[in-house]
Amino acid sequence: MTTFLSRPLPWSLMAALAVAAACTNGEISAAPQDPNLFTVARGDLPVTVKENAELQALRETIVRSEVEGQATIIYIVPEGTVVKQGEKLVELDVSELVDKRATQEISVEKATSALAQARTESTILEKELLTKRNTAASQLEIARMELEKLLGAKDGKGSEGKNADMVRRLRDLVSEPKDEPGAAAADAHGSANQGTAPAIAASINPQKYKGLVDKVVTLLDVPGEGDPLQRDMGEMANKILQQADQIRLAMADLKVKEDTVSHSRRLATKKFITRNELERDELAFQSQASKVTIAWNDLELLVNYTLNKDKIKLKQDYENAVLELERVEASNDAERQKMKTDIEAKDREYQVAKERLDNLTRQIKSGVILAPTPGTVVYARMDRNRGGGEAVREGVQVRERQEIIILPDTTKMRCVIKVQEAQVDKVLRGQQAHATIEAFQGEVFSGRVTSVAPVADSNSGWMSSDRKVYTTVVELDSDNPDGRLRSRMAANVTIMVDTLRNTLPVPLQAVYRDRMVNFVWKQTGDGPKAVKVKVGRMNTEKVEALEGVQPGDVLLMTPPAGVTAPNFEQPAVPEAAPLKEPVKPAANGSTDAPGGGDGTRGNRPGRTPGQGGPGGGMRKKFAEMTPEELAEAKSGLDRSQGMIDMARERIGEEKAKELEKTLADLRKALDANDLATAQTHQDALRAAMRSLMGGGRGPGGNNGGNNNGGGAPGSGTEGNGGGEGGGRRGRGN
Repeated sequence: MTTFLSRPLPWSLMAALAVAAACTNGEISAAPQDPNLFTVARGDLPVTVKENAELQALRETIVRSEVEGQATIIYIVPEGTVVKQGEKLVELDVSELVDKRATQEISVEKATSALAQARTESTILEKELLTKRNTAASQLEIARMELEKLLGAKDGKGSEGKNADMVRRLRDLVSEPKDEPGAAAADAHGSANQGTAPAIAASINPQKYKGLVDKVVTLLDVPGEGDPLQRDMGEMANKILQQADQIRLAMADLKVKEDTVSHSRRLATKKFITRNELERDELAFQSQASKVTIAWNDLELLVNYTLNKDKIKLKQDYENAVLELERVEASNDAERQKMKTDIEAKDREYQVAKERLDNLTRQIKSGVILAPTPGTVVYARMDRNRGGGEAVREGVQVRERQEIIILPDTTKMRCVIKVQEAQVDKVLRGQQAHATIEAFQGEVFSGRVTSVAPVADSNSGWMSSDRKVYTTVVELDSDNPDGRLRSRMAANVTIMVDTLRNTLPVPLQAVYRDRMVNFVWKQTGDGPKAVKVKVGRMNTEKVEALEGVQPGDVLLMTPPAGVTAPNFEQPAVPEAAPLKEPVKPAANGSTDAPGGGDGTRGNRPGRTPGQGGPGGGMRKKFAEMTPEELAEAKSGLDRSQGMIDMARERIGEEKAKELEKTLADLRKALDANDLATAQTHQDALRAAMRSLMGGGRGPGGNNGGNNNGGGAPGSGTEGNGGGEGGGRRGRGN
């Protein structure tokens, strides 16, 4: 990778890496008599990254507040106290929660009573519904029995008589008689009485009622019930037979009276009886003939109207009973469902009330925090991730999930450093590192890089103009059984990035820059001459010269006096690509364009895109993160809280609480590994943060442009500080 330099790092930073440079082998630097001259020679160039660090325990137990909202610390164990597991660490003020719990207990009792009452009412209702159903079923059975009683049973429940027997007897009744009534009287009497008895007999001829047989068969028929003639005789058959018997009796009596009147007429012709006696016998005969006619008419009315009406009525009663049973069952189901819904609603009310009570009880219990593990008490910083901050103490308020105490396990230690953006691409996991502890001068501790943050610390770009830094962890190889190394000790870490073998290292002081061209002042026979050079990788003192110098060349460490600065031809600047259509925002509010318009970085080449600050460019979603990246994202949530705290007065307490609620929901979702929900809360928090910040800086921000005082040449960023690499006379872009 070719790097253009603007000016060297300050002498203070170069001196800080003297130890690392002294520890390397093979670096060759000619030291001419004149300190302002440097003779180029081949040698090895160690590439290192050195930063100040803070010593931390590799494993530590973080004690957080589990009380929702905010709570005041009314007791905290003194810092530095060695505690055992189960000992009291912190007590929070939960008096307000105690009052809420008392009120909630009343709500739980009411919900319990309402649920019990609903269940009792359900038992009573079930009995009432069963009564209704049994009544409707009984009415249906009665209606069925009444209809069966009328038409006769079809399965042999009754007597051995069948409807077929009744029909046969009825058919015999209406058949043509062998000896009609009145025939004998007509033969016995002369012309004087001829026609009276035959006329009556003709008027009551049974054959005129033959059609009643077919009507009776039709009346007995029930669709789908089989042959009606094979059913047992019911009320209908009984009534028909009774009326048929009445007809037979009346016709037999008519026959007797017919014989009587015929005999009386013969006696009257011989003057053996009086005329009155004859008339009496004739009246009796005529009266009996009327009775026979009435009996036949009664049979006809019985078949055509009475029995037909009874059948229609009983059949309708049966169908109505069926519908009534269905209605009752449907109504019962509706009542049961309504009662079930009511019970479920009251049960949910009870569960919600009980959960609230349990939550209050749990929070009250969480007001006294006990040590989960043994260790030495270290107070957490209220703004731990924003460059220090005030430590917790009695009387301050802490929010839910805020760190209060840290119990480090100092048997294994690590160094946490902040690598600047210009060098973060050099640092990789697994690289060897050396650490010196300020408290133990002269001792060097070895270790290796175990993690490099995928995104810059929020405090390095959100609310300040400081350069961006990336949290990097170096785990020390040696154990710390005696606890000599303590958390928060100051340290200095040198990461061994690489060693360039057999190259041409030249001092950073000897390299200058004319806009986009790096050059050196080379001593020649004609005097100092400005020569373009191409440079490569570097450390804090020297840079690799790739082109423009050879071994044995003598370079000037300071510009020659009285010589005009060169004006080199600049390389062609690539043309900008045509403006594309605006990228539509995705569902989560982010875009696919790197380096979003809100001033945060997009993807750096060769690095994993991360979450970034609020409103960044391309960001990796939680679901796409590795476990290490998720852990880093969790640890960075306190930075968002720091922003909320800083802006609380400006945005108001209500808005701040809304943001804190969203942040708390995000923490809970991450703890539960619910990444989809966590992403939703993260997007909402970013949108709120963008609104809070009122928009960010564009690419390069306020730091780009002039590049006064160094920074990466041509980068247009980090212009306000001593950046790595560059000549002393960098003009910027």
